[in-house]
Order: sequence, then C-alpha cells, then structure tokens
Amino acid sequence: MLATADVLAQESAGGSNIMFLVMIVGFIALMYFVMIRPQKKRQREQQDMQNTVAPGARVMTIGGLYGTVVDSDEESVTLEASDDTFLVFARQAIAKVVTPAESETAEESVSEEEATLSDEDLDKLRDAAPEAGTEENGDGKDKHAGKPDRKEY
Repeated sequence: MLATADVLAQESAGGSNIMFLVMIVGFIALMYFVMIRPQKKRQREQQDMQNTVAPGARVMTIGGLYGTVVDSDEESVTLEASDDTFLVFARQAIAKVVTPAESETAEESVSEEEATLSDEDLDKLRDAAPEAGTEENGDGKDKHAGKPDRKEY
C-alpha cells in the first residue's frame, strides 16, 4: 500500500514538471509574437523608408527638423531646411517621410501680408512696451540700475 502511494506521488510530481515546462515555453512564444516580432517589423520598415528616401521628399528628422531632401548617398542625406540653408544628416536621423497633410499642420503657412505689421500696429506695440532699462521694481528704483541681479562668471 505504501509503495502504491509513493508511485502515485512521483507520477503527479512529474506531471507538474511537464506542465511547468509547457507554461514556460508558451510564455516565451507569447512574448515573441507580442513584443519581439512586431518590433523587428517596425525596424525593418523604418530602415526600408530611410534607404528609399529620394531627393524631393519632405522629411522630419529625429530631432524634429523638417526639410526637403536635395541630395543623398549611401550614408547621408542633405536637407534644405529653408532657402539656401542646407544640412547634412546621417540616413538614420530621418524619422519619417511627411505626407502633404502632415506638412500643412507641421508648418503654418502665413502670407507675406499677414506676416508684415502695419505702421499703426508698430506704433501700438511701441506705446505698450516700456522703455528698455526703465522698468521699475516697485520701490522707485530701476530694476537694472547698479549691480546686476547675479554674478557673471
């Protein structure tokens, strides 16, 4: 009778070891399909995008700079950030190719008329702004008169 109980105890312990191994293998497989595989796919898509970017494409760098690709080679791309401002970046610095809809939201297009202040607007701004260096701090003294607020090193 004692021998039968020992045999049953050993069989049940062996069954739990197999179940434990099945759970570990299942967990590793789940992690692969949930985390590792999608990340590798995103990396592959990012690398393909960086390798196929061509002159004329509007791109955003990982630093947030928007520019138009004007030249490229195997290792670097040259972007035109504004008129006659050219910057050279490594291909890996390109975060994404910007679609026309995104470029409109990323950059506000302001007409020259809207960007130019009229003489009346300039006069209003000059009247509203206090003279430089005459700002008072409440006790009647100039804020910047005498010693500076902090020591310069």
